[in-house]
Amino acid sequence: MRETLVIFRRELTSYFYSPIAYVFGVLLTVLLLFLAASSSLVHGQQASMQAFFGALPLVFLLFLPGLTMRLWAEERKMGTLELLMTFPVRIGHLVLGKFAAAVVFLGFVLVMTLGLPLTLSAYGRVDWPPVLGAYVASLLFAGSFVAVGMFWSSTTRDQIVAMLLSLVSLLVLYLLGYPALIEALTGWMPAWLVDLVNGISPYKYFESIGRGVLDSRDLVYFACFCGFFLYANALVLHNRRQKG
Repeated sequence: MRETLVIFRRELTSYFYSPIAYVFGVLLTVLLLFLAASSSLVHGQQASMQAFFGALPLVFLLFLPGLTMRLWAEERKMGTLELLMTFPVRIGHLVLGKFAAAVVFLGFVLVMTLGLPLTLSAYGRVDWPPVLGAYVASLLFAGSFVAVGMFWSSTTRDQIVAMLLSLVSLLVLYLLGYPALIEALTGWMPAWLVDLVNGISPYKYFESIGRGVLDSRDLVYFACFCGFFLYANALVLHNRRQKG
């Protein structure tokens, strides 16, 4: 665990010393607030964050591949990955440290948007349990995308290739949970197959938690989803360490 914390601090520090991370965080926050502000947020006495959280998955889809593409690909390009492989540290600790740092950084970005519901509460009544549930769902959803992006970044030294692979993969995962697509598939696919396809997508579980109900099945899904891709990431790095 100590090794994981060392990698975590190293990665998190690099985010706050990197101008790219600041540009990413500011652009992401501004875009989210712009999309939310362009919609009607106050209806009578009721203030709604639906437009904000409705835009969040698509914004993550567009932005997170750009954040995760560097996590391993840059290490390989600069030659520091080979140095890390020589350290007496488990591959799993490396993977968990980088993953935790990326998720915490995204958590800071989400915290920067808390001013929106606080401002809305001055103009209307905010239903806080669904809002807080949606923030939790957003962080879990972002974590699932980070896990996928990290896996692809570990397979190549080219950051652009890693970004494109992540973008395509995340787009497919997003669409598999999109209600309009699921409704279209229902007409010509068996119900069990539609449920199976829909159950793969993190978007389905994001919407479930976003309603303000923390179901243990949703939490187990995100844990298993992230665990699968992080384990695959570790296997890629372990194979690379064995090859030298």
